[in-house]
Amino acid sequence: MKSVRIERINSELQKAISHIIDNDLRDPQIDAIISVNSVNITPDLGYARVYITSIGRTPQDEVLARLKGAGGFIRGKLAKAVDLRITPRLEFMLDTSEDYSNKIENILKDIKYSTPADDENE
Repeated sequence: MKSVRIERINSELQKAISHIIDNDLRDPQIDAIISVNSVNITPDLGYARVYITSIGRTPQDEVLARLKGAGGFIRGKLAKAVDLRITPRLEFMLDTSEDYSNKIENILKDIKYSTPADDENE
């Protein structure tokens, strides 16, 4: 179970990283809107996984690669924005939770609309 302190730090990091990406990161190769969905920091505050999604012309894989390349810049800005003794190393990852939830929803719809007669014929 995560502590309240870790949850607060995750929330602050999410806000700060989102602000940095929106306002300070100027990469002409990225033609997309980037959303920071969540941040999970390790208990020792050394590493943080940043889950992102993007919508736009630039493919998500390329956006992810660009963000990984700008990780040092984002971490430097983050050190100034958030008052932590140690600024965590950032690991950017694509957030696939929406795809997963859509898959589960479709499975549940299929189950709901199948009739017992359909199950017996199979």
